[in-house]
Formats: sequence, structure tokens, C-alpha cells
Amino acid sequence: GAIKPVVTFTPNWGNIIYNDDVTLTCDVPSTVPEEPRTYHWYKDERPIPGDQQRLHIIRSSVEEDRGDYQCQTIGGDISDPVFLDVKENYVILQRPPSVIYEGDPLTLRCHHIRDFNAINTKFYKDDQEIKSSESDSTFHIPNITMSQSGLYKCTKQIQRIDRSDVQEHSDVSNISVKELFSPPEIKVIPSRLIEGDEMTVRCDTRLDPLRGGTELHFAFYRDGRTVRGYDVSDTYRVRSSQLEDSG
Repeated sequence: GAIKPVVTFTPNWGNIIYNDDVTLTCDVPSTVPEEPRTYHWYKDERPIPGDQQRLHIIRSSVEEDRGDYQCQTIGGDISDPVFLDVKENYVILQRPPSVIYEGDPLTLRCHHIRDFNAINTKFYKDDQEIKSSESDSTFHIPNITMSQSGLYKCTKQIQRIDRSDVQEHSDVSNISVKELFSPPEIKVIPSRLIEGDEMTVRCDTRLDPLRGGTELHFAFYRDGRTVRGYDVSDTYRVRSSQLEDSG
């Protein structure tokens, strides 16, 4: 079948300041050794020059480089569009270009324009300060939860190399954390049991299709006690149910 590639950014930021460099890579899932491929690139659905796996954008500009990027190999599907945002700000709050799911690690960066000195970075969530540092421009969450969605902001004091005055600049980004899988529901088959019947208990949930490769593990409890530890199977079976299996 056709293989759908994915466009990734290096560094992995979805928004950059003009004059920044970024490399776009056309990642093609493959189970065989890498064979020579010809790549096609598109920006805002229009073909752009380049037939290699990597597309280098050097000293980016707002007019030429901001937009939706896609790639394709001969005989393969075209990738989903990934948006590169190029801004003319002094300071931007950078975030990854991909969708953020609960459980993902997330790093935000308070990034400033070239040829300026910068100090005293502060991060805020919903107007509450969450980090302050003289030198560290990043804020990291190891395992993000849906409750950590919100409006994030960073501020920096920046100074031109040839001037002495210092000015504070800021940027904001709305971080929306998507649900990886729906809250599980217990389903018992059959719904009415008598002693000796086979009982099947299923932990029913729906994984987001964009994260179809994620492996979920399931555990089962009766009256708060573990009857089966975490396993890839979403079902727990009792071949011949007894009264003590009630609960």
C-alpha cells in the first residue's frame, strides 16, 4: 500500500523568528533498508524546488517561508500539512509543531531575535508565574495532563549589542492538550451471570487514531484489589465464575 510520510522540523519548533534557520525532513515509515527515493515538496499546496529528503531554510523570511509544508515520494501518499510560522517579533514563545497529547513531554522556549542580548526569562500560565531564570530560556513538563492546557506566556529583557537600554518583550501561546484515549468503561459479558458461567470483563476505550501506534496496557480490579496486573489485553476472563467473583 501507499506510504504516508510525515514532515518534521529540526530544531523541533513550529514557530521561529525571521532570520532563523530550520531544516524540514520528509520521514517515510519503512520496514526495508532505505532505498534511493525522490522527494517532492509543497508549500501551501504549490510545488517548491527540492528533490531531497531534507529541505533547508536558511535565514528565513516571513513572506517566503511562512506556510503549510507537505512532502511526497513517487508512488506514495502526500503527507499531512505542517505549519511553519515565521514572525517578526523580538521575542516568541516557541512550541513543537505537532499536536500535544496527555502524557507527552512538552518543552517551551522563550526565544529572542539574533544580535540581541537577553536576560531574566519568566514563564506564566494563565497569568500566574511558573518559572523565572537569569539564563535558562526553556520550560519543561515531563508528562503533560489535560488540566495543564491554558494560555502560556513568556517575558524577556533584551538589549541591543550596541546600546545600553533594556526593554521587556513578551509572547503568548495557547497550549491545548488533547485526550489520548477516552475514559475507559467496564463491559461485562453476559450482563447476567449464574455460577459456573464464563465471564468476560472488557475495558472499553477509544484511542485517538492519530496516535494509533500507542500501546495501551490494561489492569483489572475487584473491590479495589488487583485481579489482573497491567497487560496489553483489554479483557479479563473467568472460565467458571463463582460467587466470590461478585463485586
